[in-house]
Amino acid sequence: MSQQILFRNFQLLEPSFGELRGGYQLLVEGDTVKQLSETPIKASDADVIDCGRRTLMPGLIDCHVHAIHSEVNVRFMEAMPLTLIAARAATRLRGDQSKEFTIRQEVVSPIEIIRSATTIGAEVLRMPGKVGTLQPGAFSDAIVVDGNPLKDLALLGDQGKHLSVIMKAGILHKNRLN
Repeated sequence: MSQQILFRNFQLLEPSFGELRGGYQLLVEGDTVKQLSETPIKASDADVIDCGRRTLMPGLIDCHVHAIHSEVNVRFMEAMPLTLIAARAATRLRGDQSKEFTIRQEVVSPIEIIRSATTIGAEVLRMPGKVGTLQPGAFSDAIVVDGNPLKDLALLGDQGKHLSVIMKAGILHKNRLN
């Protein structure tokens, strides 16, 4: 049997619900969501993560990026290797990418922005039901947010500063809760 992780004590932000819902538990086994339940899940061998009433939601999918690097001295840039141009553009992108959610909030509701980075991203990748959701059978990609991103989308920015847990394919890449 693969490693199991049981998430408890969280507010669930499942994009299909469109709102935060409490009272759920989530069991992950290996790289797959095994169970999402409003009743206690029995998994005696599972590692337990108490989310402390934080928000648990699917991992985000970035389906588009606009990166550019320019120099005042065009001749200098023409002589630059493409890898160096890409590296410089990526450095600038990291700072701006976190701002995308808050900029879009001026014209689109927070839940629609989150859906574009979860369920709509899954459709673009032709993987609906497998990514962008925490329903059973989906890949176990999830984040735990220190607050309510429906009220403050900036929590999804700042390069993960407000994320207590980052899990990709059942592997915890960040866990400040245990």
